[in-house]
Amino acid sequence: MDAAQGLPDGATSPATGRAAGRDITADVIRSVAAMAKLSPQEISGGTRFRQDLDFDSTNILELLMRLEVEFDIEFDPDTFGTGTFETVDGLSAYVRESLDG
Repeated sequence: MDAAQGLPDGATSPATGRAAGRDITADVIRSVAAMAKLSPQEISGGTRFRQDLDFDSTNILELLMRLEVEFDIEFDPDTFGTGTFETVDGLSAYVRESLDG
C-alpha cells in the first residue's frame, strides 16, 4: 500500500492518470529503437518515422501493436490525424493522452 496516497502499490491517483511519473517519450524511444535496430541514443523526440527511419505503414502498425501491449492501451484509428505519428514526440503525446484520457 502506498501510504502517501492511500493507494495499493502500483495504483495511480485518478487525478494524475496512468502516465504520472512515467517517462512516456523514453519508453516510446526504446520501443522505436528496438524495432529500428538502433540504440535509444540514436532516436530523439524529433525523429520522423518515414523520413528518418524509413518506416512504412506496416512498420508503424507493428510499432502501434507493440505500444498497445506495453502501455495497455488501444489505438483508435478513427482518431489519427494527419501527422499524429509523424515524429516520436507526436506518438508519445498520443500515448500520454490515451493513458490520461
